Amino acid sequence: MATLKVTTIGLALTLSFPAYNSELVFNTYIDPPYLTEGDEDLTGINIDIFNLLKQHSKLDISVKLLPLKRAYLIAQETPNHCVFAIERTQARESSFTWVSPMYISRYAIYQRQQAITPLTSIADLKQLKVGSYLGSGIGEYLESLGVEVDLAKTNLNSAKKLQRQRTQAWASDILSSAYVRYHYSLGIQKQGFDFYSSLRAIACNKDSDIGALQKLQTSLNQLQKSGKISKILASYEHQYQVDLGL
Repeated sequence: MATLKVTTIGLALTLSFPAYNSELVFNTYIDPPYLTEGDEDLTGINIDIFNLLKQHSKLDISVKLLPLKRAYLIAQETPNHCVFAIERTQARESSFTWVSPMYISRYAIYQRQQAITPLTSIADLKQLKVGSYLGSGIGEYLESLGVEVDLAKTNLNSAKKLQRQRTQAWASDILSSAYVRYHYSLGIQKQGFDFYSSLRAIACNKDSDIGALQKLQTSLNQLQKSGKISKILASYEHQYQVDLGL
């Protein structure tokens, strides 16, 4: 069984200026169960963590829902705008000021139950067209390794492409795939090798109010230490019966 882990770590943000008077905008995107849009409001893991951060930091922060790719570009180009929560990868490291970590995402490869190709390493993926979604760090990672990647608009759309045999595999965060299996009958099965892990983080424009980001990082650190963020994640993993063992 081959194992490949990519560690994209930078556990603390070190910033030095005290002023934080600016409004921050968190541009985010639909990614259930991390973020869903109901009849009345946005819900999910990221919103639960956002509410804790806003309350603890007492910063003026608003949330704006966009497609992931657009949220990413706005955070790159506009001061005091961030995109949350995205994979913190080496390729993205220099493009943002990071508030991190929110949590760790783990990824697996999925195939249709009636069409399983044995997979033991990343090299085996090069014989398949693998589905991901626009703006996904896992899609960028696989492409960098020479894997043919088909990008859908959302992770759910990528799962449906696998069901319709437009791709041969689907690369997904394990909790997200559990949500899809809970709500949809797509006949998809997980493949068993430890594939990828990455930090999810808040990526902010590099010209943002550095004092505000420092305050945000301090609040995130204290919430992590208190166990409140772990408790949120555990509740969703329990709800969707996530098996983190591969």
